[in-house]
Amino acid sequence: MTQNPQNPTPPVADGGMAVPPPPPGAPGNAAPAAPYFTEPYRTAPDPVSPRRNYALFAGAGLVVGLGAGFLFAQIDFSSEPEPSMALTDAVRGCGLTNQEGIELGDEGQSLTMDSEGDDDFLSEAADEAQIDCVLRALNMPDAVDSRMDHTRALDGRQSAQWDEFAASWSYHPDSGMNVVIEILEPSED
Repeated sequence: MTQNPQNPTPPVADGGMAVPPPPPGAPGNAAPAAPYFTEPYRTAPDPVSPRRNYALFAGAGLVVGLGAGFLFAQIDFSSEPEPSMALTDAVRGCGLTNQEGIELGDEGQSLTMDSEGDDDFLSEAADEAQIDCVLRALNMPDAVDSRMDHTRALDGRQSAQWDEFAASWSYHPDSGMNVVIEILEPSED
């Protein structure tokens, strides 16, 4: 069927359906184009299920949370300073780690030293040279050393402070000298 230029009705195909006119500028005697079917019919891909989305977000959240937790665990938020190791270092420096009569306490924050007295013939005790070694390692001032050397049984328990240390001591000829040294808490300035 050819189209009559005076008849504006569109041509009808064999099945009774109207055929659209050719685009402008197309040759009039060109063969009709084949229908546009390059692939067989296929459906659109299934959308991602919401359940799968939740699993992905939960997994990503878990990884981020673990990473952040690990980083925060590495940061020390405490304002407490590290405990001093001065007493432990002094005892080790004098080679007295396992010496009877010299005992570290409070996780290295206190030290008790006992020397031998006249009545201590059955017990092991530190001698005065070992106690002096520890006190020198702690940089005890000469004034405190002099006070210790001149303490009598009648004087009772004496005390002194220097640097980060507080010391107390007593002496009796029967029981010897007893010295307790503690590390002072740092002042909060």
